[in-house]
Amino acid sequence: MSSVANLIPPLQEYAGMESFFGGKPPLPLGVGWAIVLGFGFAVAVLTSLIVWINDKVSGKSMITSEHFNTAGRSVKTGLIASVIVSQWTWAATLLQSSNVAWQYGVSGPFW
Repeated sequence: MSSVANLIPPLQEYAGMESFFGGKPPLPLGVGWAIVLGFGFAVAVLTSLIVWINDKVSGKSMITSEHFNTAGRSVKTGLIASVIVSQWTWAATLLQSSNVAWQYGVSGPFW
């Protein structure tokens, strides 16, 4: 028996289809670009505004990545090392999850 026959009834109408939208995109291409660029611009402006406010309130002019990773050297070496290891582990996990999703589909990374 084929796997198509095992689908639950509400999904039978989509059996064998590659798109839920009948091959037509739900939005025009220009609207998609406007959304992506609009949200990107809004997040960039919001982030710049928050950094500017923080600079004015705290009075610190330069915060580097070292200051960010070590919390201004106010934490011990073990916590700094665990942060760096977690950053590298997160990147590797995300890469592996993407590879599994490519190979097995959307449910692959959940397993």
